[in-house]
Amino acid sequence: MTKWSKFLKQSYPFNDDFKQNTKVIFVISLILLLLFFLFRPFDINVLNSREKYSLIGGLIVVIFLGLSINLLLIPAFLSNTHAFKNWTVLKEIFWNIWIIFTVASGYFIYFKIVGYFSFSFFILVKVLILSAIPVSILIPYNRNRLLRMHLQSALELNRHLKEKAHPSPKIIHLRSSYDKDDLSVDANELLFIRSANNYIEVFWQNGKGTHSQMVRCTLKCAEEAGRNYPFLFRCHRTFIVNLHQIRRLEGNSQGYILYVGENQQQVSVSRKYIVQFKELFYKI
Repeated sequence: MTKWSKFLKQSYPFNDDFKQNTKVIFVISLILLLLFFLFRPFDINVLNSREKYSLIGGLIVVIFLGLSINLLLIPAFLSNTHAFKNWTVLKEIFWNIWIIFTVASGYFIYFKIVGYFSFSFFILVKVLILSAIPVSILIPYNRNRLLRMHLQSALELNRHLKEKAHPSPKIIHLRSSYDKDDLSVDANELLFIRSANNYIEVFWQNGKGTHSQMVRCTLKCAEEAGRNYPFLFRCHRTFIVNLHQIRRLEGNSQGYILYVGENQQQVSVSRKYIVQFKELFYKI
C-alpha cells in the first residue's frame, strides 16, 4: 500500500459543528468574492452599475445557499444516520468536490437566469478553479483545528486524572479549646469526623495507615472548617463524612450505612440528610 493510499484511507473527523460551519460559510463567501474581483473569470466592465450590483448580490446568494445547504442543512438532516460514520480523507475530498460542483452549478443557473454572460466552458473552468481554492483549504484547516482542540482537551483530561489520582493537599484546620490539641489534616485523607460529647474524633488515612485523634471542639465548628470542600458532608447529627472515601453503602429503615476507607468503618446517614446526600454523591 502506497503512502498516498494510506493517507486517503486515514480516518477524518467530519465537521458537523453548526457554529463553526456558520463561520466557515461567512469566510469562504468573502474569499470567493475577493477572488472573483481579483481574477475576474467574467468581465464585469461591460455591465452598467445596476447590473454590477445585481451580479454581486446574486453571487453572494448563490455562494451562501450552496455552502449552507452542504455545510449546515445536509449534516443536520443526516446527523442521526450512519452517512458520516467512518469518514476518511478520501471521502472528505469527494465531499469538497461535491460542494464545489454544487456552487458552480448555482453560478451556471444564475447566469442563465440573468443572461448577463454566456456561461462558456472556459468561464466554468475558471470559476471551478477559484471555488476550489478556499474550499480545499477546509481539509487541512479542519483537521488541524480539531487536532489542536482534541490535543488540548486530552491534556486537560490527563491533568484532571492526575489530580484525581494524586490530589493536591487541601489542609483543614480543626482548632481545639486547648491549643495543644489543634489538628491540621489533609481533607483528601480525611475519612470521617464523629461527635463525642464535647469532643470530636477525627479519622484519616494515609500511606502509614489509619489514624484518629480527639479534638475538643463541636461538630458544627468542624463543619465550618471544611466548608470549602463540598466532598466533606454532614450526613448525621454526629457524623461528617468524606464522600470520596466511601467504599460501599447499605440501606436500612433509618437511612444508609456507609462503609468508609480501607477498613470500611461504618458511618450513618440519617433520613434528614438522604436527599441532599444523594444529590451531592452523584455530583462529586
